[in-house]
Amino acid sequence: MRKLTIRDIAQLAGLSKSTVSLVLNNSPKVDPATRERVLEVMRSHNYTPSSAATALAKGRTPFIGLIVPGLTWHMVAAVNYGVASVIEQSPYEIILYTSTNEKDYTALVDRIITSGLSAGLLVVTHDQPLEPLEKLHRKGLPVALVNTLAAPSGLPSVQADNYEGTRIVLRHLVELGHTRIACVHGLMAYACCQDRYRGFRDGLGEAGLGEDPALTVDGGFHAPTVRERVSELLALPDRPTAIVAQNDNMAYAVMEAVIDCGLRVPQDVSVVGFDDIASSADTHPPLTTVRQPFPEMGMAAARMLLEAIDGGDPTPAVSLPTTLVVRESTAPPPMQPRPPASTTTPRPETPRPWSGLGPNISTQR
Repeated sequence: MRKLTIRDIAQLAGLSKSTVSLVLNNSPKVDPATRERVLEVMRSHNYTPSSAATALAKGRTPFIGLIVPGLTWHMVAAVNYGVASVIEQSPYEIILYTSTNEKDYTALVDRIITSGLSAGLLVVTHDQPLEPLEKLHRKGLPVALVNTLAAPSGLPSVQADNYEGTRIVLRHLVELGHTRIACVHGLMAYACCQDRYRGFRDGLGEAGLGEDPALTVDGGFHAPTVRERVSELLALPDRPTAIVAQNDNMAYAVMEAVIDCGLRVPQDVSVVGFDDIASSADTHPPLTTVRQPFPEMGMAAARMLLEAIDGGDPTPAVSLPTTLVVRESTAPPPMQPRPPASTTTPRPETPRPWSGLGPNISTQR
């Protein structure tokens, strides 16, 4: 059953929301009969007012708790920008918390609640379980998610359209003339990876291309594994002319594997990623990729949370559109495929995709 809001109590009592708010804050402006009328409606419907909303009405400025999966994650700065652009226009301030995959944030959530500082929580999802957050939400604390993994949840959440994003990639590659298109998975336990794979398969089907199981491999968001699987793909007698990776960091590893096999991007093999993190415009060649609207996701989740704190009933889930950013890593397939060179002897004259970026490959989602 949906939790009643101040707006519901006002409607049941036949009064304005502002009058109910005055009652909740013991304002002397409300006459005794009206006060009793509101309290009776609250009692009969077992309504418990939000302590955060009451505190705000009394002039105390509560905080919004923002939990992110580590400040070094590639999407966090963009999401934070979107969140802050909304919260800074409200009466609230942000308390920032970090919780990596290696730490269970159940204890962190408990500390946030015990402190009594946060009017609500906005969480950028990762591998942490959502059950503690769902439990808090059921108890009346507003919670909203920037759902980067598209994890199933009953909480108000914002995610990118992973499915349609990958369908657009397939349409782009088919229009270029590709018919042998490979897919390198991330972790299929994640809903976002499942959605991207569905988009890949449906994109092939819409083009009249059957899926070749030999061209779908698991990379697990792990760069060495990606390089190994891609080397195997490129050793096939009828190798792919385009490879779709399920995030940008994997696409970097794909590009490196292509070079290690003595081939070129995009002249021999086109490569596409997903995310459009900042470094993707600076690879060699610049990476064609699907842009996730991270700032807009942060803004939408912040608005959801403020609406919930204010007693509203926000939309449970919102999916924002993605955009294909076409750069230089995709081109028409070669007329005459060139045989790959030995994977143990990279061609030194071929620029590496890491030019100017350093040797390390981040494998975080």
